[in-house]
Amino acid sequence: MAAALSCAALGAAWAQERRESQQQVQQVQRFEQREQRVDPRQFEARNYELRADEQRRAMQEASRNAEMSRRVGRMTPDERRDLRRQINEASQDLYSVPPKR
Repeated sequence: MAAALSCAALGAAWAQERRESQQQVQQVQRFEQREQRVDPRQFEARNYELRADEQRRAMQEASRNAEMSRRVGRMTPDERRDLRRQINEASQDLYSVPPKR
């Protein structure tokens, strides 16, 4: 009889422990599900930050490109003289008085 009572007590303790273990697993799962849900405001804020970073990078790159083109785009005095001469020649061709017929 004592053996039967001890077996029943062990079985009850085991069942209680199993229920507690299952409850813990369920709590963890619920917590993970809550963590996986994305608050739309957090998503919008993150998007805003990403767009702001992207715009900042684009502005920095444009600034760098402008500096480089200024440095590289400078002409020597000889190049400027040649360009002026070419423009004058082209304008003479465009705006010259056509010969009378």
